[in-house]
Amino acid sequence: MCLFILFGCNEDDNLLEDIALRGGFAQFEQVPTLSLNLLEIGSNGISERIIDPNNNIINYSLSLFYEDTVVNDFVVITSFPATIEFTVNDIVNALGITLDDVALDTEFTFVAFITTPNGVFSGETPNFDENNVNQGGDSTVRLKANGLRDAIEFDVSFFLPPAQTIRATSFEEVDIAPASDDAYSRNGGEDETGDLINGANPPFVDFTASGTGTDNEIGFNTEYYAVADISSSGLGFSSERIGVYSLFEDFEAYPDGVKGYHIEDPDGGIRITFDVVQVPDGQERSGLSFQAFFGDTTWESRDGIRAFVNITRDSGDEVIELVNAFDDDVEAMAGRWVEFNTGFLRDVRSYQLVIEAQSGATSESFDFDNIIVFQPEN
Repeated sequence: MCLFILFGCNEDDNLLEDIALRGGFAQFEQVPTLSLNLLEIGSNGISERIIDPNNNIINYSLSLFYEDTVVNDFVVITSFPATIEFTVNDIVNALGITLDDVALDTEFTFVAFITTPNGVFSGETPNFDENNVNQGGDSTVRLKANGLRDAIEFDVSFFLPPAQTIRATSFEEVDIAPASDDAYSRNGGEDETGDLINGANPPFVDFTASGTGTDNEIGFNTEYYAVADISSSGLGFSSERIGVYSLFEDFEAYPDGVKGYHIEDPDGGIRITFDVVQVPDGQERSGLSFQAFFGDTTWESRDGIRAFVNITRDSGDEVIELVNAFDDDVEAMAGRWVEFNTGFLRDVRSYQLVIEAQSGATSESFDFDNIIVFQPEN
C-alpha cells in the first residue's frame, strides 16, 4: 500500500532521487590512521582503502592544502574500491618543502573533488557569506561525523612518541637546610664575579654526580656574574636564598619531587652549568627539557633568564638557545611552571645545559626543576 499522496505512487519511482540530488561521497573502509610519528617521517605515510558507498564516482581527485599552497590532483582514483597511498616524502616534494619543515604542529589538509553523473562535488564544508553565497564546498558537516569515516576532507598530523630518560635531575639527591629561610653566604665577599662554592652546610650551590647512570642525578656548578646597572651597590649579593631548597611559598608542588634550585635577589646574575650528558651510542634522536617558575612580581628590563644547550654532533659543536626572556616577557610567564624543550633533535652525541638568571635587589625569584635529557621510548 502506498501512502505518499503528495508525490503520487509508482513502483518505478525512487522518491529519494526525486527530491534530493545524490552527490559524491567517498569513505574509508576502516577507521584510518592519519596521525604519524614525527620521528619516522622519512619512512612512513598513509595507506588506506577507500570505497564508493553510493556507487556513482567517476573520478576522485584529492587536493593537498598547506599554508598558502594548493597541489591539485595529488591523488587521482577512477575505480573503487581502491587504496589511497602516499608518503610524507611525497607530500613535501609536491609542496616544494623539506622534511625539516615538518614539525609537531604541522597539519596537511586533503580535500576530495568527486565527479559523478550529476556533477563535481567538493569535499569542503559549505561556507555561506553575508550575502548567502557559498564560499566553500558541497559536503555537509553531517557527512563528517566520526562514524562515517569520510574520505572527502581530512588532515594528516603528527605526534611524538613518549620520552625515555637518559639522565635527569630534580635536585632530590642534594641536601637541604632544615629551615627554608636559611641563606647562602657568598664565599670571598662581594666580588664582582666568581665561582660560588658550597659552604659547610646547606643551601648548596654545587653538586657532584655520584655516577653517570640513568638513576644518577646530573651534577652542576654555580657562578656569580656582574650585570651593569642592575644593582645599586654594583657588588652583587652577600647573603641570599640561592641554591637547592624545598620551598612551597609560591606554588603547591614541584614538577618532580620536593626540591628545586631557587634564586632570589642576586643583584646580578647566577649561572648554573650542568654536567655534560652523553647520548647512548646509536641513538639518532634525543632532546633536553627543563621547567622554571618565575615569581609573580614586577620584572624590570634587566631582569630575566637566558638558557642554552651546548651540544656536540659528529659534525662539530653547536649552541641551541632554549629561552631568552626579560622584563615583560618573563612577567607574562610568571606565576606558573613553564617548560622549555628542544624537542627531539637528530644525531646529537652530548648535551650540556646552562641557565643564566639575573635580577636586581627587588623581589624577583626563580625556581628550576625537572631537567631531563631524553630519547624516544623503544
